[in-house]
Amino acid sequence: MARKMTGRKATKRPASKLKPSRRAGGMTVREAGRLGGLIGGRKGGLAVKAERGVEFYQEIGKLGGQRVRDLIAAGKRAGERSERRATARR
Repeated sequence: MARKMTGRKATKRPASKLKPSRRAGGMTVREAGRLGGLIGGRKGGLAVKAERGVEFYQEIGKLGGQRVRDLIAAGKRAGERSERRATARR
């Protein structure tokens, strides 16, 4: 019996280059993230809250609000200056 030719050459697929085997010592991103919390302790807002307290966040909020007020005032002053220059040129 003769074999039917399909036009495609059958080849074995090489092992994926994107996924290293466990034996190679690689670590997935998920594993690294999980270990990061175990090795270095708690991370993020809860750790900062425990370390510095709620007052730290209150102070940051006040400073941020002052910064926004200063930026708005500076923008208004710049707008007034440009209006004065425009009317002086006419």
